[in-house]
Amino acid sequence: MNNTNPSAVTMVVRLVDGSVKRFQIPAEKEGDELTLASRIERALQAQDLALELGVQLLVIPKHSILTVEVTPAPAKLPATAIRDGRIIGG
Repeated sequence: MNNTNPSAVTMVVRLVDGSVKRFQIPAEKEGDELTLASRIERALQAQDLALELGVQLLVIPKHSILTVEVTPAPAKLPATAIRDGRIIGG
């Protein structure tokens, strides 16, 4: 299924301790000042990954993060993203 305009995206954060955290975050909306790509880029530059989860704020120190996956990928990617890659093993 190829949903070109989802209302939310899934973020999977794998931590160095082996645990996995899954989050649903709002997708970008037309007219938003910050696109999803720019929000991701800002998060990558920060010392911590901070997520508002309803009435809770979750802060994950960057040194605890192994990988972050966002699905589906935003239409506009961070400037440093290498395009058109694919996983071929591992």
